[in-house]
Amino acid sequence: MQLLTLLSFGFFTGLVGLLTLWLTRRDRHDTSVDYFLAGRSLTAGYIAGSLLLTNLSTEQLVGLNGAAFGDGLSVLAWEVIAALALVVMALFFLRRYLKSGIATVPQFLEKRFDSQARTITSVIFIVAYAGILLPIILYTGATGLAGILNLRELTGIPSDTAVLWLSVWLIGLIGSVYAIFGGLRTVAVSDTLNGFGLLVGGGMIIWFGLQAVHAGGPVAALSEIRAAHPEKFNSLGGPDQSVPFWSLFTGVLLLNLFYWCTNQQIIQRAFAARNLAEGQKGVLLAGTFKVLAPLILVLPGIVAFYLYGRVAFDGQRLPVKAIAEQVTLVARNGQREVLLHDQDVWNLLGTQSLDEARRFAGQSVTGPDGSLTIEHVAGPGVVIVADAQGRNQFLEDVDTSALVSPRRRDQAYGLLVRSVLPRPLAGFFAAVMVGAILSSFNSALNSTATLFSLGVYRDLFHPGAEDRQVIRAGKVFGCAVALLAMSVAPLLEGQKSIFAYLQKMNGLYFIPIFAVVLVGMLSKRVPAVAAKLALVLGFAVIAAGYFVPGLAPWVERVGEFHFLGIVFLSLVLLMLGLGWIAPRATAWQQEYTGEVDLTPWRYAWPAGLTLAAIVLLIYVCFADLSVVW
Repeated sequence: MQLLTLLSFGFFTGLVGLLTLWLTRRDRHDTSVDYFLAGRSLTAGYIAGSLLLTNLSTEQLVGLNGAAFGDGLSVLAWEVIAALALVVMALFFLRRYLKSGIATVPQFLEKRFDSQARTITSVIFIVAYAGILLPIILYTGATGLAGILNLRELTGIPSDTAVLWLSVWLIGLIGSVYAIFGGLRTVAVSDTLNGFGLLVGGGMIIWFGLQAVHAGGPVAALSEIRAAHPEKFNSLGGPDQSVPFWSLFTGVLLLNLFYWCTNQQIIQRAFAARNLAEGQKGVLLAGTFKVLAPLILVLPGIVAFYLYGRVAFDGQRLPVKAIAEQVTLVARNGQREVLLHDQDVWNLLGTQSLDEARRFAGQSVTGPDGSLTIEHVAGPGVVIVADAQGRNQFLEDVDTSALVSPRRRDQAYGLLVRSVLPRPLAGFFAAVMVGAILSSFNSALNSTATLFSLGVYRDLFHPGAEDRQVIRAGKVFGCAVALLAMSVAPLLEGQKSIFAYLQKMNGLYFIPIFAVVLVGMLSKRVPAVAAKLALVLGFAVIAAGYFVPGLAPWVERVGEFHFLGIVFLSLVLLMLGLGWIAPRATAWQQEYTGEVDLTPWRYAWPAGLTLAAIVLLIYVCFADLSVVW
């Protein structure tokens, strides 16, 4: 069976490679436009497929489904709000980008402000992609691949660390070939082919998952889940959930607008559009698929909760609150329940002995959360649930192999895949996962090389360099960055939360860059010094709010998403204020380079408004306002 899995994995991966090679066999890479912008030849289908696959990776498949396991439908905000951001990209940003004939966002900032603004932004992007994004993509992808294919058993390598290194370098080398030696069109074509596989594979997971809930079909299964847990189908997040409702209008919206409108890794595909009409069609098609994305990125998490997040007790199936691994402590801080696990328990009680820890039951101790009254100390394997009266029950002798606790929610999607997917299809789905991982990796690597070649090498080191020199420099730099990322990625093993770390790091540069681009497009008199100050100051303020001990508690009280919204608004007001006090000598006028036909798609506005209405309708249909007020 393992051989069949490996063969199906190798077949689909090889098929994508061969089809990509055949479809791009006549591509030219003689000029910078050919290599970095696919000769400005991408049509709507390739743009949409590449946008989606660049976005989708292990963090979304595993992380977002894990969030849905805990919070339910409210986490769909990360997908459907993205559709709104793509509408804004198609109707507002894209025309302005293509009018300037640019290949990178920093190039636009140079035209609007000055070369220093471009250099600062290019360096920020390069450092963020090379030092943060690429290693995390490789690490999460390698761990996912090792789990699905069971590489430890398949290869006979006894060390998890050795398997991790093998997986990282396998993914890194394959992705590097696409990105460095194929150029953007090769990346876009392989993305589109893998995108088809991902849609098929994701559809199979949700189909077989719903069949495991109810043999009567998807409608009967969804009805059964909703009847048992209606709270999982609320599109509005409560204040204690990962996406609170009011954050939709601050940090969540801003992060999506940056990601889909100014993030070089993503929008480089739209820059390569054959014309504005094809670009708009591709971006809006991607937005349509983002509205459908919760079917494979959110719904499986809810299904996994129903199957693996509940345990039988007293004739009912109750949600699991926790599963003790080494030890779990249940305590009260006033009316608030506190759960502590493993090392946090030993540190609080000053002992490594379970028997000694149990003697603290009924006593009060002082910890980081204040005074705690200890209710119970549970040993390994104990499952904690709340009964119909709200009282905690501690269940022993329960088979936990098919259960997922809330704090291990990221394991839910993998368990669902292993449990419901027929074995012969496991290799196919592993190949689909690798395709999504490769897409994110090679897209980020191609964008990093583009930023270096056009924003650093040609401008700072060799202003008169020919195209072939620029392309060669990009390939050499891409190789160096790939090797660095492949060497760093395995060192991330042991991090407490890779996904949370990535989101926090993203906020450092998402907000200041988006603020500067937006003000640059909407204003005529804001000077270059305002943009450069906003880039540096925004990064510094967000870093201080995240990491300075005296400020971090305040940010937590305000809410991280609201904090980002406050910083964004402050940066915009700062730039507009400087533009009023010390404006440019002459109003900025954007020049049309003539490189791209700017005739818009005649249905762009109707399609965009329809997509926005669909997003609003989704929220209205699944809204329960009781969690908001």
